Parts: sequence; C-alpha cells; structure tokens
Amino acid sequence: MKNKKDRLFRLVLTAILSAMIVGLQLIGGIQIGPFSITLTLVPIVFGSIMLGAGYGGFLGLVFGLMVSLLSILGKDPGGFMVFAANPVMAWIACLLKGFLAGFLPALVYRGFKKCKTSPQILMAVSGAFIFLSGVAVGNLAVTGFNATTVTVVILAAVVSAAYLLIIHYAMTKETAPFYLASMIAPVANTATFILFMLLFFRPLLEEWAGGTNVIVYLLTVIVGVNFVIEFTVAIVFAPALAIAANALMKRHRAYSAKEKADN
Repeated sequence: MKNKKDRLFRLVLTAILSAMIVGLQLIGGIQIGPFSITLTLVPIVFGSIMLGAGYGGFLGLVFGLMVSLLSILGKDPGGFMVFAANPVMAWIACLLKGFLAGFLPALVYRGFKKCKTSPQILMAVSGAFIFLSGVAVGNLAVTGFNATTVTVVILAAVVSAAYLLIIHYAMTKETAPFYLASMIAPVANTATFILFMLLFFRPLLEEWAGGTNVIVYLLTVIVGVNFVIEFTVAIVFAPALAIAANALMKRHRAYSAKEKADN
C-alpha cells in the first residue's frame, strides 16, 4: 500500500510539473529589453531533486519536446532555422539537452548532500561563473557600445553583486547542494546546445557569424547572455527551491509515518 501511494504521489507531482513546463513554454519568457528570462528550468530542477533522476529526465524530455515543437512552428526563429538545416540532429539536440537538464540535478544533489565541502565547491563554481561572465561581456563590448551592450554590462554587474549577496546570506551546508543542483541544469542545457551547434550546424553558425570568429560569436551572442540569465534564475530560485523541497519532503515523510502507525 505504501509503495502504491508513494508511486501515486510521484505520478501526480510529475503530471503537475509537466503541465507547468508546458504552460511556461507556451507563455514564453519574461521580456526585459532585448532579453527573455525563462523559468522553465525551475520546475524541472525541483522535480529532479524531489523525485529522482528518472523523473527529472522525463520532465526534461517534456521541455525538449516543447522547444522542438515551438521551433518547428516558427515561434523561435533561430530554432526554426536549425530544424530546417538538419531536422534529425535538431530533434536529438533538443531532447538530449532537455533530458540532461532534468537528469543531472538529482545526481548532483544526492552527490553533494552529505559532502562537507559543498559550500567551498559552490564558492569555487561561483568564482568561475563570474569570471566567465566577465569574459563574455568583455568580448561583446569589443564590438562597440550600443543599447544592447550597455544593458549587458549593467546587467552583469548587478547580477554579480546580487549573486555574491545571495551566496553570502543564504548559503549553508543544507542549501549548498540545492544551489549546485540548480546550476547544473542551465550548464547541461547550454553545453549540449553548443556542442551540437559546433558539430552539426557549423555552416549555419558561420552564416550567422557573418565572418567573425564562430566560437566567439556562439559564446557571446547566441548563448552568452541567455546562459547568464538562466544561471541567474537558477541562483535566485535556489533558496525557494530548498524551502519548498524540504517542506514537501517532511510532509510526505510525516504522512507516510502516520499511515504506517495507523496500520
């Protein structure tokens, strides 16, 4: 009976989170100037931490499927061009990056949950993120200052300051695994996209780059700002994610213990 109810709990939560992912993708991101902030990775990471890698992978596949469908329908012009260039590899790229974004957070969370050095590892990752963000912003600014580059520079400065404040005041041994699990989702999502673009869509990439260095263009123009935004969203929502996950875990354990005592 316990196993059946636990399975039902997992299925219901998976259905709710899947509906949230579909809804967030259909609504689109929050537009701030030329940039779009998406919250879709938040329910994916939450489900992965709460339910495990298998369920997280499924939620990631739902995300990848929605990205694919919206690209094919022309809702994402860049995605539409990628699918037109090589539809098979585009499908694989979308589904794989989504799957990894959902599968890996559970593994990272469980791997660092009992690790005493999780806060130190988080600080090291934080330093690398701020450094790489600075490099990306610097390369973008080389092209000349306009409204977009000025916005990026200001955004990067605000994000870095806010990030360090959040890490300083909200990080504990208990919350550090949640931060690390939240961070791996945008990293997996973006890294898989970069890999596929370089391996299977290089001619399209060269066309977009217009004679500039392809790798610099890919990192600074296509994924640079979006990755910083996705990473920032993961950091901002990590404390709330930790609170919600812990509360739900405690409630589920309490309900299971009460049911066991009654029987």
